[in-house]
Amino acid sequence: MHQISGWSQFFDRKFFNLFDRSLILKELIMQIRYLVEPPANILEIGCGSGLTSILLASIGYKITAIDINSELVQKLQQFTTVFSNLNIHQIDMFKTGFVNNTFDLVFSQGVLEHYSDKEIAISLVEQKRVANIVVIDVPNARGKIGDYGDERVITAKHWRQIIRSVELEIVFESSRGMSRWSQDHPRLLGWIEESWISHRFGENSIFVCKEA
Repeated sequence: MHQISGWSQFFDRKFFNLFDRSLILKELIMQIRYLVEPPANILEIGCGSGLTSILLASIGYKITAIDINSELVQKLQQFTTVFSNLNIHQIDMFKTGFVNNTFDLVFSQGVLEHYSDKEIAISLVEQKRVANIVVIDVPNARGKIGDYGDERVITAKHWRQIIRSVELEIVFESSRGMSRWSQDHPRLLGWIEESWISHRFGENSIFVCKEA
């Protein structure tokens, strides 16, 4: 699982731009803004395209974004000249090397579904070690699977089981994403993503977690 090659070309697709991502990820970004205010210290694991971290840096957060893919990290370095509060590093999310409670919040978006239950649990343990708040944005089997490589079909119920197995408490849960509609009707993207339908029946679950 979690093949490293090919991700750079995947993120070069036109769908990955700041405007579209700001609409698609609005619920995630709003949850982060509700939990911690700028200039809070935030870590993104498996940053991929880096667009979420760039958006958060533009708001004023101190962002550290990590990914194991050296090509992606190299491409993203150009943005550190624009945002002095953005740091990007090639680091393994299973062994980050950060000291305990370095960050106010750690989040991942579209990452953990590429790993086994055991690997997910190991990553969550590492995340709760380095941050007080853990935010997870993952597909929940309500939408189309397979667009983003080798992701697994994991229901929201099973995600809850994995999260609780590592002694994390889910303090809030929401959802986002209606790509099965918005891809066919791009003009409705903003409205669909902001609707109660997306927050209740969205294709991605957002879990806000703290140590139990």
